[in-house]
Amino acid sequence: MVIKLPEHVSAKEARTFMRALQPELRRDRPRVVVDMSAVKDIDTAALDMLLECMSKIARRDGAVKLAGISPEAATVLELTRMDQIFEMFPTVSEAASSFSVAPVDNKLSDEASPQPAVA
Repeated sequence: MVIKLPEHVSAKEARTFMRALQPELRRDRPRVVVDMSAVKDIDTAALDMLLECMSKIARRDGAVKLAGISPEAATVLELTRMDQIFEMFPTVSEAASSFSVAPVDNKLSDEASPQPAVA
């Protein structure tokens, strides 16, 4: 699920964000990308919302990733040290593709698996 935040993110937008997130929170291992490319102003209520979102999704063994972070949002994330908590990506597509699991090399796993015992 990708959620794009508006230019100004305050308590009202944070509530809207959490409502939009509800269907994803019913899933196993939810995956959410927050597009922050348009954000020019973000307040503490919105930062709290991001932390709450991460906490709820982590409880369901999922992940939240931030993408396309505007310079203004990047400054706020750095000042609050939230840049050290969230995985951040230059684009939404890079964040979304980071959820993909690397394919297993079958050749390696076939050689490593023991042969079944014959009775």
